[in-house]
Amino acid sequence: MAERSRIFQCIDLDRTLFDTSQFVKALTDEVDAIDPGVGTALDERYERDYKSETTFFLLRTLREERGDSWFEATVRRVVRRIGGSALLLDDSNERITQADSLTSLRPSWGILTYGDAIDQQMKARIVGLGSAPFLLTGSPSKGALIASWQQPDGTFQLPEAYGGQYADAVTLEDDKLRAFYGLPDTAFGFWITHDPDAEAKLEAAQREHKVGRITIIRSLTETADYISKITTLSD
Repeated sequence: MAERSRIFQCIDLDRTLFDTSQFVKALTDEVDAIDPGVGTALDERYERDYKSETTFFLLRTLREERGDSWFEATVRRVVRRIGGSALLLDDSNERITQADSLTSLRPSWGILTYGDAIDQQMKARIVGLGSAPFLLTGSPSKGALIASWQQPDGTFQLPEAYGGQYADAVTLEDDKLRAFYGLPDTAFGFWITHDPDAEAKLEAAQREHKVGRITIIRSLTETADYISKITTLSD
């Protein structure tokens, strides 16, 4: 692009920036140390629900069943043992660094996540992203939320969490196909997956749901080449 476009980049948190699988396994191991087999069952349920694109709020469940004091002490112990930086997924730092070079907007990107507010903000802090623009949605269909920002002229007015500015295009990077349901055609989705059946699943979703323009990728840093080719709607 001769001139950088006004593109805002929405990036998911769980399994996109944050290593949720490692974190969940460490927490459920702590449960197993107290109640053998219980933590393993929780981990298996979490992974099973993830594969079916449903949500089991494990962290909320642990808070409610074990209490806030146990949960918070356990998280501190896990983070000390693993290290916060180890829970930031590969390519995350590179992708975040790329964001400013791909658009003239500031902020250029923000976390868009679905889940419990306390726990999602905690995860962002653990990996050093506590000051990043952050928006929590109450629906797993983030595409529909992005569609609600679109104006009659096709531009998008971003929420205050992202500066309230106007963008010519919005991108969404996520590891779940359901996140793109409702995404308008003027937005761009990047589905991060290693699923061997991804293309067939995407075709089915395109028939059954409005999912916008979706590109299947395997890592966050692949999106930069695609976003760099997006020009403003007036070009």
